[in-house]
Amino acid sequence: MKRGVVLAILFFLLAAGMLFAAGSQEASEEEALKVALALPGPISDNGWSASAYEGLMMIEENYGAEVSYTENVSTSDMEDVFRSYSELGYSIIFGHGSQFTDAIHAVAGDYPDIQFIIINGNSPKAPNIACIQVADDQQGFMMGAVAALLTKTGTIGVIGGVEIPPIKMAVDGYMLGAKYADPNVEVLSTLTGSFDDVAKAKETALAMIGNGADIVGAIANQAGLGSIEGCKERGVMAVGSNQDQNPVAPDTVVVSVVKSIPVLFTFAFEKMAEGSLEPKVYRLGVNEGAVYLSSWHGFEDKVPAEVKAKLETIKDEVGSGTVKTQP
Repeated sequence: MKRGVVLAILFFLLAAGMLFAAGSQEASEEEALKVALALPGPISDNGWSASAYEGLMMIEENYGAEVSYTENVSTSDMEDVFRSYSELGYSIIFGHGSQFTDAIHAVAGDYPDIQFIIINGNSPKAPNIACIQVADDQQGFMMGAVAALLTKTGTIGVIGGVEIPPIKMAVDGYMLGAKYADPNVEVLSTLTGSFDDVAKAKETALAMIGNGADIVGAIANQAGLGSIEGCKERGVMAVGSNQDQNPVAPDTVVVSVVKSIPVLFTFAFEKMAEGSLEPKVYRLGVNEGAVYLSSWHGFEDKVPAEVKAKLETIKDEVGSGTVKTQP
C-alpha cells in the first residue's frame, strides 16, 4: 500500500471516528492497515517491551489495524525481521528502541512506501523514517527525586542496562533529580550491560543495598525485574520504571515513573493522519503525558503529603524546563 493511500485512509477514518471499526464489512482487505512492531525483549517484562505491546494493542483496538509483533529480536536478526514484515505488506513498522536504528536504515531505502518509526531513535536518514523519543532524562529525573525524598539512610541506587544513549540519559537524569531533591543524598550507579540478565541486576541491587541504599530504581528493561526482586528480598523500596510495576511486588515498588509508549504511538498515528509526520526527531515527555507518576497504591497513606506535593512541584518544573534534567 502506498504511503499516500495509508495517510488518506487514516485521515478519513480518524475524522469519521470509526477507524476500521471492528466488524466493519466496508473496509476491504486491500485497504486493511497493517502495523508491525519489533521488540528487544518479551512482552512480559512489565516494562519497556510490555508498554510497546500495550501501544500496539491500542492501535488494533482503536484503529482496527491488523497488527503483528516479534519479541526478543537480537541484533543479528533485526534486518531480517524488518525485511520480512516489509515483504508481507505491512505499511507501518515500529522498531522499539534506538538499537534498531542501523537495521531500519539498512532496509528503509528498499521499501520507500513503508513508514518506519524508531522509538527513541535520534538520526532518521531517509524520508520514510521518523524517530519519536520519550524524554528519558525526565523519567530518570523524576525517579531520582522520588528516591531522594523517600530515603532514610541518605543512600539510593540506580541500575541501568546497556550503555545506549536513552539509558545513559535516564541514569544521568536520575542522579540530577536526586541531587535536586536532596543535595546531600549519595547515589550509587551501575550499568549492568544487559537488558535481559535478571540475575545480574538482582546481584547489583543487593550490592547497593549492602552499601547502604534503602531504595533502588532500575532502567534496564526485563533485567530491571531482578532489581525489584533484590529490593523485595532485603525489605527495601524500589522505584518502578516504564510501566506501573507495583503489581510485580506490591509491598516493594513504592511508585513508578511511567513512560507511556501508547502516547507515542498515538502521536505517530495522528501525525500520519494529518500528513505531517516528517523524517525528524520528535520528543515527548511530561507535558505530553508520555512521562508521569503512577498511583502510590498501597503506599498512598504511607508517603507524607509534603513529599507528594514536592514531587508535583518538581514535575511541573521539569515540564516547564526550569530545572536541568540533562548534564
